[in-house]
Amino acid sequence: PRDELMRRLLERGAQSGRSDDNAEVIAHRLDVYDTKTRPMLDYYAEREELVSVDGSCSVEEVTKAVIDALEALRPRLG
Repeated sequence: PRDELMRRLLERGAQSGRSDDNAEVIAHRLDVYDTKTRPMLDYYAEREELVSVDGSCSVEEVTKAVIDALEALRPRLG
């Protein structure tokens, strides 16, 4: 969810001192994602080439889900 993305990126900015992780810049990045990148999800879903994972879980859980999804694709990719 957008609010979770905002929270995580603001936290990252606070921890790392990244000046580009502020609310205004993050909101702009998310707006660009919504207009330029999100439409690609439908394209790849229609081609049955989209793999989704729940990114709202912990870093460890997301990492495991991504690895599991990639491993599941291995036989398909040859």
